[in-house]
This record gives sequence, C-alpha cells and structure tokens, in this order.
Amino acid sequence: MGDSENKEVVLNEVKADKPEAEKEASVKKADKSAKDKSAKKKSGFFRSLKAEFKKIIWPDKETTVKETTAVVVVTVILGAIIALLDFVIKTGLDKLIQIG
Repeated sequence: MGDSENKEVVLNEVKADKPEAEKEASVKKADKSAKDKSAKKKSGFFRSLKAEFKKIIWPDKETTVKETTAVVVVTVILGAIIALLDFVIKTGLDKLIQIG
C-alpha cells in the first residue's frame, strides 16, 4: 500500500463523531507508520545488498592485469583489422569510380 492509500484507510476508519483534533492525530499516526515501514524496507534492502557483496569473490591483482591486457590487445588487433578493411574498401571503390 502506498502512503496515500494508508491515509485513505485511516480516514475511512475515523468516525464522524470524533473531534477534529483526534482525527488529525489518527492521520498523523498513519503517516508515521507508513514512513517507518518505508524506512525498514530500505534498510533491509541495503543489509541484503551488503550481504550479497560479501559473497563476491573478487579477482586478485594478477588476474585483473592479465584480463585487462587481453582486452586491450584484442581491441587493438580488431581496430587494426577494421582500419585495414576500411582502407582496402575505400581504395577499391576509388579505383572503380575512376574506371567508370
């Protein structure tokens, strides 16, 4: 239930014969309980998030360096292949245009 739904439920439950001060107090209690539930949900989320992060097995420095080096090398090689293909295609198209 959202905050507005909680307010509506409380307002519907408040009897018409109650004084205005009592009605306002009931609404304030509903607002506070809704905020408390929201805060508990958030704190529970962060507690479980922290627990999940503790389960992660982080790689050591050597593994990180090896994998980073592999990524950089493969990226450079693929960049060179794409540049070479671009040059060959451009040169071939230029020759075709000159013939035509």
